[in-house]
Amino acid sequence: MSVLGALQLILLAGLAFALPLGLIGSCGVLPMLGGTGAWSPERRHRALFMLSVAPMVLAFFGILAVLSPSLLALMWPELDHCLLHDDQHLHLCLVHLPRHAGNATSWLVLMLVTLWTSAQLGRALVELYRASRSASALRAHGKHESVLGTTVLPTATPLCLLIGVLRPTLFLSHGLLAGVSAAELAVILHHERAHGARHDVLLRLVARAATVFMWPSARSRLLGALELAAEQSCDEVAAIQVGDRLQVAEAILKVERLLQAPAGRLAPLAVAFGGDTVPQRVSALLEAPRRAGNVAALTLGFALMLCGVLAMSSPLHHVTESLLGAFTH
Repeated sequence: MSVLGALQLILLAGLAFALPLGLIGSCGVLPMLGGTGAWSPERRHRALFMLSVAPMVLAFFGILAVLSPSLLALMWPELDHCLLHDDQHLHLCLVHLPRHAGNATSWLVLMLVTLWTSAQLGRALVELYRASRSASALRAHGKHESVLGTTVLPTATPLCLLIGVLRPTLFLSHGLLAGVSAAELAVILHHERAHGARHDVLLRLVARAATVFMWPSARSRLLGALELAAEQSCDEVAAIQVGDRLQVAEAILKVERLLQAPAGRLAPLAVAFGGDTVPQRVSALLEAPRRAGNVAALTLGFALMLCGVLAMSSPLHHVTESLLGAFTH
């Protein structure tokens, strides 16, 4: 029972950090969107991605800080802080395991959150599995073109999809290749290769998982802005490669008119060339490129926050033990 009780306390402590940090992160979405509105897409994407993962990373460091006294006691028994407390004090410790599990309320809360999280995770895994099956079917029917560095699908339906997490593959259809010029094809290739080099599919999956405890409306707004910033970043790369921002904007509009099939089941593992962000992307390309954005200051601030959490391990440990003790007994 003591091991079970220790596991319950660690999970409850994780929730005690993740839930409020998720709400705090939700409150920071609108200020971040407003503060980075004039930034370049690449720097804006980095800042928004940092905000998306911040609650979970801080929660992890919080748990690490809370458990650090017992981790130190495992290596140096003379530093065992639990010897300072009596037997009635709840021990969130890997050395002195709790004698009893929590009360019915604590188990009910933990069960409800676990069921909700499992449902979210299960749905995501099902979507990823279906996307993986669909991607495998496309690879089986496609033919690799070494000159273009893409897989060409034998269909008249215009398609342009970058599929894959670690090693993404660009899929183009005969219908799309027949409907664009060489200059427009160059824009497509530069844009999609930029997505692959940036690992945007992987970053999107990480952001979706890390924001699971954010308020739904704030989470949707943040993920949408993150998606737009990724697309605009790749548009900027394509504009630099071809040397003409107007050409990139025209190619986006041309391909958007040609594309007929959305990503569908492939959406969790795919980046499509068109989509709802086309108007904002074209408008941005018609303006002068932006260079502003102090990501280094945000990164330094985030790193200092993580160091601060670890530095406060002792008070965090005692506060967490007191709160869990009041909640579980």
